Amino acid sequence: MAKKSYSIDFEYDYDFILIGICSPLKDYHMCYKLNKEIGTSLYRSELDVSMDFFEGIEKAQFSLYEYWDKQYENQWYLLSNKCQILCDEGLQNEGTIFDGFIQNEKKTKYLIPENSKVDFYLQVHGIYSENAKLELMNNIKKLDRVVSAYEICINDIASKENLIIK
Repeated sequence: MAKKSYSIDFEYDYDFILIGICSPLKDYHMCYKLNKEIGTSLYRSELDVSMDFFEGIEKAQFSLYEYWDKQYENQWYLLSNKCQILCDEGLQNEGTIFDGFIQNEKKTKYLIPENSKVDFYLQVHGIYSENAKLELMNNIKKLDRVVSAYEICINDIASKENLIIK
């Protein structure tokens, strides 16, 4: 009897609003400002978003804050786009005259590398009207030390799978 094999193609539904926020603030400070001025109750998640670079040699942890809006049944996430990590000792100064000299050099890694100017991503899952979205972005732009905030089209991001929160 011949064996049958089936393949299942799974495609994630990126059905959320994505707002890019440019600000020099630390992640906890941005969370505090959003909670205070917009009325959310974002809190630090137990698990951060982790990624491996260079075949698992370098590991980065991107901070994650979350909030469940009971009234409108929306899930909110605030993700940091930047992370400072120590370079692997084997990769420092490789191929230079300082090869083997360890400096504890730090590198900046990005959750979404093609948007390196963005410091934070705000994801809102659920039903959110166009007027409410515009009001949210205007309120974020009014925050002290926020340079800009704008909606990002998820389909234009090449590494959008990094935005999936498990």
